[in-house]
Amino acid sequence: MESYRYGHRMTQSTRHSQAGITALGFLILAALVGIIGLGVMKVMPMYLQNMRMTTILDDVARELSGQSPTPQTIRNELYRRFSVEDINLPSDEIKIAQSKNGYSLHVQYENRASYVADIYLLVAYDKQVEITR
Repeated sequence: MESYRYGHRMTQSTRHSQAGITALGFLILAALVGIIGLGVMKVMPMYLQNMRMTTILDDVARELSGQSPTPQTIRNELYRRFSVEDINLPSDEIKIAQSKNGYSLHVQYENRASYVADIYLLVAYDKQVEITR
């Protein structure tokens, strides 16, 4: 190649010196990670409560099936387990109805967490289990 062109060529060392993130790019990335992290921190306790609720309902259905339980027995067993797991749930969100083979236990509620100002994160829970006689 001609000697006057060597000064204008991009060499391997200049490519490596241009790698990295700018301050503005870093601020935008940090803001996005912060927004998502805040949402995860607000939703995680509600998600864990839903997992505990599912475990409680499945355990109650397994334990009381085949023992001819009454609605009051089912309700007492639920509230005993709720107190152990520190779950505060109004009684109107728990419905015990008689079904063909026993009782149907239906729990439905919504849980909200304030995100930013007037923006809320909502987690809805709806689970039904069958308790046989």
